[in-house]
Amino acid sequence: MFILDTQIHMFLPNTPERPWPDIGESYNGKPESTPKQILPRMDELGIDAVAIVPAIWAGDDNGPALGWAAEHPGRFGVMGRFNLWDPDRERIERWFDNPWMRGIRMSYPDFRGRDWIDVDTFPWFWEAAERLGIPLMLLIYGPEVRKVAAIAERHPDLRLIVDHMGLIIGDPDTQDLWAHIDDIFPLVKYPNVYMKFSAIPDYTNEPYPYPSLTPTLRRVYEAYGPQRLMWASDTTRVRGATWRENLDHVRYTLDFLSEEDKVWILGRTAATVLNWPRPEGGWEWERTGPGAAGTAR
Repeated sequence: MFILDTQIHMFLPNTPERPWPDIGESYNGKPESTPKQILPRMDELGIDAVAIVPAIWAGDDNGPALGWAAEHPGRFGVMGRFNLWDPDRERIERWFDNPWMRGIRMSYPDFRGRDWIDVDTFPWFWEAAERLGIPLMLLIYGPEVRKVAAIAERHPDLRLIVDHMGLIIGDPDTQDLWAHIDDIFPLVKYPNVYMKFSAIPDYTNEPYPYPSLTPTLRRVYEAYGPQRLMWASDTTRVRGATWRENLDHVRYTLDFLSEEDKVWILGRTAATVLNWPRPEGGWEWERTGPGAAGTAR
């Protein structure tokens, strides 16, 4: 089974030579996340590829991530950071000049507010991303996830991936992080909207395998289907779970998933939506096994 983890923050350490920006974002995890730390674990767990999401706390420079992807062909692709407030709008026209760029991950520091998700705030951006075929991962949560509908309707060929199923970021001990899960279900009507089945251990203090979450996760699965869900661990940020537990939760413990469902959720959906480079010899599903009749783009 081809496994593609669609969100790993990878970043260089905070040093005087390469300081992290002062944008009001804090991070208290590991000092760095590079192929030196990530590749051995990928090999151990049987993870074929990773979509690097450059960390907001480390700045907007996509260069290190693109360099790692070039050094390890096929193992990494990059969902790069794009500054909507940069006066150089033409930068988006050159987005795919680097062959390792797979799309854009839209997340911004708190001081930027949340208006960026409004379809009329940056209309030129949504138009350009649709025209250029750039998939977008949206870090949007709570009631504001509803605003994705206006973008999806106006730009039906724009691939929109809602991070973490639109769940609220916070402390499960003091907040109901699932309070607005119902806001993602009206988006099912838009075939260009996908859900990232991601960072699940972050939304509960229950130990692995998080059985109380199973009914809600099944609702999401039944609404969107495996071909519109893609798994991500967010392992370099998520708390309270190992990378193995994060993967095995989907790979082994969600009993409502068929083997073919897992092929899609753990790799094929993302490979299709993100136009992941086809491996030498083709995709396994082109040759044999679940879903063999179709091909990824």
